[in-house]
Amino acid sequence: SCLGLSCPPSRPNPGWPTPIHQMATSRHRCVLEDFTRCSDSLLWKLMMSFYDRKGVESWSQGIVPHFITCNAFIGRAYAKVLLGFLHDCASSNACLPLTVSESLYIVELGAGSGKFSFFILKAVKELAELLNFPAEKIVYVMTDFTWNNLKFWNDHECFRHQFDCGQLDVAIFDAVRDESMKLYHSNVTISRNSLKNPICIVANYLFDTLCHDIFQIEAGKLKEGLISVGSRSERELDALDPEIIKRFDNHFKYRVIEDDYYSESEVEDAHHLQRVLQWYRDFFGASPDGASILFPIGALRALRRLTSFSGGRALVLSGDKGNNNHEQFRGLADPHVAVHGSFSVMVNYHAIGLYCTSRSGFVLHDPQEEASLKVSALVFTGREEAHSSKRHGLSAWIGSEVERLSAVVPLVLLWARGSCLAV
Repeated sequence: SCLGLSCPPSRPNPGWPTPIHQMATSRHRCVLEDFTRCSDSLLWKLMMSFYDRKGVESWSQGIVPHFITCNAFIGRAYAKVLLGFLHDCASSNACLPLTVSESLYIVELGAGSGKFSFFILKAVKELAELLNFPAEKIVYVMTDFTWNNLKFWNDHECFRHQFDCGQLDVAIFDAVRDESMKLYHSNVTISRNSLKNPICIVANYLFDTLCHDIFQIEAGKLKEGLISVGSRSERELDALDPEIIKRFDNHFKYRVIEDDYYSESEVEDAHHLQRVLQWYRDFFGASPDGASILFPIGALRALRRLTSFSGGRALVLSGDKGNNNHEQFRGLADPHVAVHGSFSVMVNYHAIGLYCTSRSGFVLHDPQEEASLKVSALVFTGREEAHSSKRHGLSAWIGSEVERLSAVVPLVLLWARGSCLAV
């Protein structure tokens, strides 16, 4: 340990070559954590420490970029997609029917500064006359894991009217760990199978900050990436000091694993996650270049928990920096960690789409390959159990089922066609 102590020069593990980009910093490296599974590493504790300590200043002082998902244009665009979803759910033969006497919850994860919430609420109000659902039954819920942000929203005059009329609520919610959500104003607790209507989930610039795992496919074998979190300083007094992020000196190594990697840690989703990992191993196994895959396990945990609130029925709208084309994963390389006050990684929307498809849902990805912001819409149908008996092992999940992920259709065209959720 080098917390509060001077660190001797770090030595690379025997048999593991030091990457060229790390050689310059390895002479004086404070090892904060030995090699461990990435999703369990100190990285994500530092992430939470940053947002907990900085609060709303993370956005108000421009430390974290956010304008691209916090403006009137994108607020209205998301509202139109929600409108189309409700229109389809209200049709007589919809597979996700609505109960108009019950509340319909739109939950925003990691609402941060609250700017996006303000713009989408404004757009929903303007489009209320076009809704196929009672507007007073729609409840928008802003969530975050830290009380600092909730206090800011509660005290903000722009939200006062929505709070007073019951169409806006807030909740402390850790999307990766919490099994229920207690709303602050209404005192309602949302938990497993408690919602009569499908839940609508908004996650902008969130999945890139939730925990990830690292995998590589090399010579037909699936490998797990382990990370050792370190700093370029000779010593660090506080292992959770967010300033360490600016001094990251992280090392990686890889070892061969089996496809059932998540069989113990993710019992409910083990089958789906094994399918996804096997898909990557089979697809890239014969490639001489191999593949490097960031696996958004934090996002998948969040989706499992949130969809359980409504019996597996949900619409998810997520915008983030990331990739939805699996061809982007070719080649062997350590993951890139982008530092911008806090840090973030590229979201693997392709893996999220595979997971959704494995659960008998469907997904539409942004077709703009070079866009800095990728937006995906996922629909979870709640038919996971009903369809599971039709599949016989992992080998049944090939070909045409996965081809849906390659149909990159703009969201606006999806809703223009109408009744995409009709049977």
